[in-house]
Amino acid sequence: MGSTSSSVLGKEPTFRFVLQTLHDQEIVNEEAIFEWASERKEEGKDTPLGMLFWQQPTQDFLEWLDDDSSSGEDDSD
Repeated sequence: MGSTSSSVLGKEPTFRFVLQTLHDQEIVNEEAIFEWASERKEEGKDTPLGMLFWQQPTQDFLEWLDDDSSSGEDDSD
C-alpha cells in the first residue's frame, strides 16, 4: 500500500465504506471480515492497519455486521 493509498483509506469513514462495499458485493464474507478484525485487535492504534481497524466508523460497521450475523442465525431457527 503506497503512501497515497494509505492517506486516502486513513480518512474516516473511507475504509468502512470499502469493507461495507466488499461485503455488500459478496466479494468478502462475514467470516473473512471477522477473521481480519480479530487479527487487528492486537494492532496498536499508531500502526497503519491498527488505525484503520480502530476508526469509529470501522468499529460501527463491525458491530452492525456482528448484530446482523447474530440476528440472521436467530431467524433460521
